Amino acid sequence: MADKLGRVTGIIQKDLSKIIIYELKNSLTDFASITEVKVTSDYSYATIYVSHIDPDKIDEVVSYLTNRKGQIRSMLARELAIYKTPELIFKADKLYDQAHEMDVMINDAINRKPVTLKDVYGKNYKTPEEKEKARLAREAKKASAKKTTAKKTTKSTTSRKKTKSE
Repeated sequence: MADKLGRVTGIIQKDLSKIIIYELKNSLTDFASITEVKVTSDYSYATIYVSHIDPDKIDEVVSYLTNRKGQIRSMLARELAIYKTPELIFKADKLYDQAHEMDVMINDAINRKPVTLKDVYGKNYKTPEEKEKARLAREAKKASAKKTTAKKTTKSTTSRKKTKSE
């Protein structure tokens, strides 16, 4: 009893597949299949995702099933042993097309020439290591400038002291 909704969904998918293929007896539905069923928690609505072996005919199959959803629902009610038979909503399953598009994008990404950050930002881009070297060089330059300034100031202060004592 843990997953009643999941079991009912599976039963609806199995029964609808039998109804569509064997009982409707239409050449359009011979190669149709139900890929997924989603039922609301109160069993009011069932969204049925349909695919066809010929992708060009999928819209025809969905419109055919939508026009006969009352007949299909009554056939399903005879098969199901639940209190409420859900309202059927048929949709075309675009998962295959989406998966194909993803495959194309992945293959393009794999076969594409690698792009570096210098390609994106231009010749002035510096890697973190180059930035660190530049920072250390600036700090070293500042430190050496401070030492020379400190030497000059100590010499000038000692020379001032000598002139005052004279």
